[in-house]
Amino acid sequence: MKLKITIRKIKSIDSLTIELPIEKGLYAITGQNGSGKSTIAACASSVFFNVPMKEYFGKTDDDASIHFEMGDSKRGWKKDSNNSWSKYTEGPVMNIKGFFEGSLIFGNRFKDMNYENIIRLDAINQNKLIRADEFIRKNLGQILQGDDNFYEKLWLVSPNYEKFKGDIFYYEKNGKRISQFHMSTGENLLISILNSLYIRNKDRASLTKPCMIFLDEIELALHPSSLKRLVQFLKETANRYNYAIYFSTHSIELISGISPSNIFFIDRHADNTIEVINPCYPAYATRILYDHNGYDKVILVEDDLAKGIVERVLRSKNLLNNKLVHVLPCGGYTKVIDLADDVITHNLLGRKASISIVLDGDIRDKAEQYRIKQNIGNNIPLNFLPIESLEKYLKNKLFLNVDHKLFRKLNDYVFQNKSLTELIDTYKKRTNPILDDKDGKILFGIIDTELRERRIERSELVAMVVDYLFDTQDGSLSKLISFLQTQLET
Repeated sequence: MKLKITIRKIKSIDSLTIELPIEKGLYAITGQNGSGKSTIAACASSVFFNVPMKEYFGKTDDDASIHFEMGDSKRGWKKDSNNSWSKYTEGPVMNIKGFFEGSLIFGNRFKDMNYENIIRLDAINQNKLIRADEFIRKNLGQILQGDDNFYEKLWLVSPNYEKFKGDIFYYEKNGKRISQFHMSTGENLLISILNSLYIRNKDRASLTKPCMIFLDEIELALHPSSLKRLVQFLKETANRYNYAIYFSTHSIELISGISPSNIFFIDRHADNTIEVINPCYPAYATRILYDHNGYDKVILVEDDLAKGIVERVLRSKNLLNNKLVHVLPCGGYTKVIDLADDVITHNLLGRKASISIVLDGDIRDKAEQYRIKQNIGNNIPLNFLPIESLEKYLKNKLFLNVDHKLFRKLNDYVFQNKSLTELIDTYKKRTNPILDDKDGKILFGIIDTELRERRIERSELVAMVVDYLFDTQDGSLSKLISFLQTQLET
């Protein structure tokens, strides 16, 4: 299931609809500076608690609004006749929880922050403090310092002390007591995140209730090593407590560790319209070739199916001898061509490495037309797969021209709970497959939803398709094999 969010006239977003999965796991909302990713995270968080709208979004137009849909439930925010924000609900109760934490201004840790309170907190008596929970204390030390005992003396203002609204922490080092508002930005941020998680964990009486957590640009406050430990910790926490954890980020460390199907790239165009690209591959999201140092050859492809096919050819034909080759999926063919042009124009690979392109087999004419239209005149070697995209391939093999062997293989080993036959029936009832789903994305969406519910990664499906292609190949791969042999010999 997904949370559908429609945003109108909030900050830099004039109009946007985005659907965010609520299944457990790590997700990224990314894009260039000013694309609107932080606004999306803040708007999304208003689904589960009463956001002070004017404080979060400033002055907005009279017809500004945020609308949510989840199943048959609807709720949202809109301006009333007095130009004040009001909340509304329609249909069944929308059972969803969560929290939002911003790295700089917004978040739970600033509720009590003013000069008078800071002075009072510095002078508070020790008998007003209680020991912080082990969950917060140990994870704070492990994530920030790699030592779960580093913050052994971590204190919390007693909830019986009524002078403060939120939870405020101290730690003691070398006999000195430091309040949360004097801690480093990273310590301050992480304590707040861990405390919110601690509260949510205790409240998870039913792990089936959706819970979405939004973390806005937390990389600004954390060292890369701490960030890696935090990501691992959050991955384990998401699996244990059924959390959908969203990072609003442009950090390579974060994005590169998240599945492309869980990355939402916010692309703002010249006319100020916004496009949401999902799935999105890290190479396109960051616009750089990460982890490329030392490679002899970089091969840009569209998706993980293409990557699997190319890598299988390289291994089976022994083309990797004494060479380091990086096969990098980037998204659609235009993204591959654009990134390759950037590589050549700005010499991103240096002198040692060379670059090639392998695109899906159904866009040969479109690729050439795009290069002409964009006035791209480089001589980057380009070849094509013998098949179309994964979505089109599955639509053809499972629906249009049913390949019974592949159908049975996937049905027996992947779709054991809800059969492929049931999914195809749902597909036929939901849409006109010929007119409305020419690229196969609607069918794949139904398949992908079932994969998510069964906790099966897309990569498992891709691996089975690649295996099947090589087991049943009829010589159609020969041109690709010849192309790769030529490229790796030069």
